[in-house]
Amino acid sequence: MAGQGCGGGFGGVVTKRTKTKTTRKKFGIPPRNKVSSIRIDRENGLVFVITNDIIQNVLRRDGPRVRRSFDALTRSDVSECSALLGEVMHILMKHLPKFEDYGYKATVSRLLNTAANTYLASIETARHGFRRQYGVLARTFIELIATVIVIATRPDALEKFHEGNLPSPKCIGWAKNVLEPIGIYYGLLSDQFAHVGPVHAILESPKPYDVDDRALRFIVGTMRANIWMLYLVAELAYHDDISDLRYWRLHEDGVLYDPSDEERAWMSAFLRDP
Repeated sequence: MAGQGCGGGFGGVVTKRTKTKTTRKKFGIPPRNKVSSIRIDRENGLVFVITNDIIQNVLRRDGPRVRRSFDALTRSDVSECSALLGEVMHILMKHLPKFEDYGYKATVSRLLNTAANTYLASIETARHGFRRQYGVLARTFIELIATVIVIATRPDALEKFHEGNLPSPKCIGWAKNVLEPIGIYYGLLSDQFAHVGPVHAILESPKPYDVDDRALRFIVGTMRANIWMLYLVAELAYHDDISDLRYWRLHEDGVLYDPSDEERAWMSAFLRDP
């Protein structure tokens, strides 16, 4: 009676197929129909099995585990950043629905909305464990807010933008006259993330985060800094729409950066050294 003696373990008959499946699961060997290729490294005594479901594994097997680690470690940071993003969207909403309007405020509103979406995409990218790719999106985000700064401060910039003659990388140089750290930050993101160099030859793959993860510290610090800059630039762009400005003070024909002592204290608590 083949089924006797094994009911407590498997609840049924142990066949050759069952044993094979159990062995595969024990040693992490994929079924034959999922194997794309096998590479044997005799020198190091290693066997590499390449499967044909890599994307599915990243999305459904590995991804959720990485995301859970990110969520657990950044819950309070995400909550605080989300609250500030809500304030940004409140500022934009007045002009955002003007889809056919190519004037200053409607254009800037759409640009800042794109920046907000890019910001969210960068967090989602980091959340899936793609640490270096996060920096690429953060760099695009900086180009977007730099473009808004230039349109808000240079009289001819809006017209050049709609003509396609306002290069976003060039806007960094102009924008740093208003927001000085943006130049250094953009250079860092370019050198370490966007421009291909030796750091891109480091072997990396998505993996769960832990409390000592240096990349996570950078992500959290810049995630906070980026949403703060988005709010800062939204206030600059719409300073005449806002009655209680937090960072800018009306001065002659423009504005001056002049946060109160209370606001500076809030900034000190909110921003983190990445």
